[in-house]
Amino acid sequence: MKKWLLAVPVLALVAFVASGFLFAPSDQEQISKALNDSAAAARRGEPSEVFKYLSRNFTYGGEETNTFDISKVIHQSKPQITIIQTKAEITGETATVRTPVDVQVDFAGLNINRTIPGVNISLKKETGFKWLIVPEPRWRIVAVEAESLPTNF
Repeated sequence: MKKWLLAVPVLALVAFVASGFLFAPSDQEQISKALNDSAAAARRGEPSEVFKYLSRNFTYGGEETNTFDISKVIHQSKPQITIIQTKAEITGETATVRTPVDVQVDFAGLNINRTIPGVNISLKKETGFKWLIVPEPRWRIVAVEAESLPTNF
């Protein structure tokens, strides 16, 4: 009888952990969430993996900018980044999203509104934890490449 009483909490814990796997969003939904979270971070003026890469080669009037200038622009202007296509090609633990990206920035009278074609966003699957004990797969942006990044806005 006492062994049965011990089995109830153990079975409840196993069911709780299993429910985290059974009701977890699909990989595609998680990838879309990671991309949308990155764009939302830029809108809040926080670092964004997508905007960080796209701003690396940014020049204005033929002059290059440094990363401090770009981070200041991100923080103050809160750029609008729209990732047009979030459908990913998933291969095991990695995924690639090929999409155009719209970038809109209004900073100190400078209004930039560009669509950057052929952006490749690479993601990697990692394991995080939900409720501190339930393993939960998550996708994280690890690289962003563009075929033809405009160097002069």
